[in-house]
Amino acid sequence: MSKEAPPKVEKGVLSAESYLSSSSKTVELKGEWEYYPGLLISPLELEILKTNREPHFFEVPGVWSDSFWKRGFLAGDGYATFSMKVHHGLKGIPLSVKVPEMETAYNLFVDGVKISSNGVVTTSYQTGKPEYRPRIVDFFPKENQTSILLQISNYHHRKGGPAQILVLGRTSDIHHQFEFEILRDMLLVGSILFMGIYHLFLFWNRKKDPFTYWFALTCILVALRVFITGNKYIVHLYPNISWEVHLKLSYLSFFLITPIFARYVYLLFNQYFSRRVYELIKYSGFVFCFIVFVTRSSFYTYLMVPFQVFTLLGAIYTFFVIARAIRDSSPGSLIFLFSFIIFIASFVNDILVNNLIIHGPLLIHLGIFTMFFVQSVYIARNFSKGFVEAENLAGELSDKNKTLQSMQNQLTELNERLETRVKDKTEELQGKLDQIGKDMRLAKSIIQSVTKLPDLEPFLKVDILYKPIAEVGGDIYFVKRIQDFYYRFFLGDATGHGLQAALYSMMIQSEFERVSAVAMRPNDLLFYMNQHFYDKNADLQIYFPAIVLDFDFHQKILRYAGGGVQNQIHLKKNGFTAMLENTGPIIGILEHYRYGITESKVESGDRIFLFTDGLFEELNESDGAQAWEDLLKIIQVTVSLPFAEVLPAIQNMLFQRMNKSQWKDDSTLIFIEVT
Repeated sequence: MSKEAPPKVEKGVLSAESYLSSSSKTVELKGEWEYYPGLLISPLELEILKTNREPHFFEVPGVWSDSFWKRGFLAGDGYATFSMKVHHGLKGIPLSVKVPEMETAYNLFVDGVKISSNGVVTTSYQTGKPEYRPRIVDFFPKENQTSILLQISNYHHRKGGPAQILVLGRTSDIHHQFEFEILRDMLLVGSILFMGIYHLFLFWNRKKDPFTYWFALTCILVALRVFITGNKYIVHLYPNISWEVHLKLSYLSFFLITPIFARYVYLLFNQYFSRRVYELIKYSGFVFCFIVFVTRSSFYTYLMVPFQVFTLLGAIYTFFVIARAIRDSSPGSLIFLFSFIIFIASFVNDILVNNLIIHGPLLIHLGIFTMFFVQSVYIARNFSKGFVEAENLAGELSDKNKTLQSMQNQLTELNERLETRVKDKTEELQGKLDQIGKDMRLAKSIIQSVTKLPDLEPFLKVDILYKPIAEVGGDIYFVKRIQDFYYRFFLGDATGHGLQAALYSMMIQSEFERVSAVAMRPNDLLFYMNQHFYDKNADLQIYFPAIVLDFDFHQKILRYAGGGVQNQIHLKKNGFTAMLENTGPIIGILEHYRYGITESKVESGDRIFLFTDGLFEELNESDGAQAWEDLLKIIQVTVSLPFAEVLPAIQNMLFQRMNKSQWKDDSTLIFIEVT
C-alpha cells in the first residue's frame, strides 16, 4: 500500500481532511499562501479586502528579500500579511500549531483570535522589535476548517518573511513530536559535549598531543551551537536574553568553529596542510567574529553566505590535504576522509535549506555528531596504539634486563670463587635470618590466633583494615564476647615492630584476658592494665595508647574509655557525627590513674570507627589536628555506602590524599556497624 503524500497549500487553501483523518499525523503548512505585501491586515479587514482585490500568492517557506544589489542592507526590510485556510475535518478535537521563529517579528491569528506573537510587528524600524521564540500554541476548532492569518515585519535581518514552516496537527501529536526533538537534541548535545570534556582530560594528562585540545574545543562549540539554534533552548533557559545577544551568539558559535576545527586538522596533518592556508583561515574567521561583535544584525547577517562560501573553499582544500595523506598511507587518513565527507554533505544540505534553494530537514547536527564520533574513535585508536608500543618497549627492556642479569650472574660466579670465606659467613648469617623469620612467622601466627573475631551475630557486623609495615606490627586488637548480649573491643598501639612488638602484644593480650574477667566497665579495664604495666613492667618501659569499647545490647548502650588516643568516631544512622573522646593518659605512665568513661545510646544503623594514629598522620605530617580532620571528612563521605564497600573506599581515598599506596607506620581501622 502506497504511503499518502502530505498535501500542500494551493491558492491559500489546504485540503487535509483525508490526510489528518488518521492519528499520529501532522501536516506542514507550506505552499501558496495569500500574500498582501506592505499591509498589516486584521482578520476582519481581510474579508473586506478580499472583495475589493485579488490576492497575490507567496510560496511558504520563503522570504520577500530583494537582491542586495538593489536595496543594499535594506533588502530584507518590510512588512506583509499572509493568510490561508486549512480544511482538517477535526471539529471539536484539540489542535496545535508549532510556530518556529519568523524573520523577525510576527502576530498569529487563528479563526480571528490572536493566539501567538513574537516581538513587535510594526510598519517602521523605530517601533519594531525582533524576537526568536519558537513555541507551540493550542486551540479548539469550532468548525471543520480553520483560517490562519500571519502578520510579519522585519527591520533587523537580511531575510524577511516566513522563512520557516508552521506545522499543524492534533495537540498530542504536536507535543509528542516536539518532545522527541528535545530528546534528540539533548542526546546530541550531551554526546558531543561529553566527547569534548573527555578529550580535554586526555589533553590534560598528555599535552604531547595538542590536537586533542582543539578537537575538544570544537566539540564544545558545536554543542553550544545546537543549544542556541534549532528550537532555541537558550531562550527557554534565559527568557530575558535580548534578541541581538542571542543572534550574535548564534553567528559567533558558527564563525568560530571553522578556525578552531582548522587548527585540529592542521595539527593532525601538519605535513600536508600549508601553514599559510591555516593562518588565512584562522585570521579570516577571527575577522568575521570581530565584525559580528562591533556591528548590528542588519549588517552582519549578510556575512553568513560569504562565510559559508569561505568554509566550503576551506573544505575543498582539506580534501586535497587528506588525498595527499591517503596517497602516503598516513595513519587514520581514510577514516578521517569518511567522516569529513559525511560532515560536508550535511553542511552543504543545510546551506541549501537555509537559503531556501531546496526544502528538507536540517542535517548538520547529525553530520557533526557522526564526524566527531568517528574522530573520537580515531583518537582513541591512536592512544591505544601508543599503549601497545609502550608494552613492546617494556618487553624489549625486559629482554635487555635478562641479558644484563645473565652477565651479572657470570660476574657473581667469578666473585664467589674469590670470596669463599664471605660465602660461609653469609650462609651462617642466612641461617640466623631464617631462624628469625621462623620466629616472626610463629609470632604472626600467635597474633592472628588471638585477634580472631568471635561470632557477633545478630548484633554487630565488623570489618577490619589491618596494615602492619613488618611481618608483625605494633598495633594489636581483640574482640571478646563477654555475654550473649555484651561485647568488648580492645585496640592498642605497642611500641616497635617485629619480635619486640610481638612480645609486647602477647603481654598486652595476656593482661587483657586476665583483667577482662573482673573489669565490668571499659575504664576499669584500663585502670587494671595501667597499674599492672606500671608496677610489674617498669623496667621494660612498656607504654602504649589503648581503646576499650563495650556494647551492652541488653540496655542498647555503648561504653567507651580511651587512654592516650585521639578522638574516635561514632557515625549515627541519621548522619550526625559524635566524637568518642579520650578519657586518660597512655597505659603505664601514671600510677593509680582512674580513667573516665563515656556512655551513649546505640541503635541499628549506627557506625563506629576505631583507629590508630598511623592510619591518618601521613595526611598532614606537620599538623596532626588537620590530618585527623581530613580523616573525618573521608569517613563522613561513606555514610551512604553499603557495609562491604566502606573500608575499601576509605583506603582508596586515603591513598589518593597521601599520593601513595602504602603507610609508613602500622595502621589499623576497626569498622563496626550495629545491626
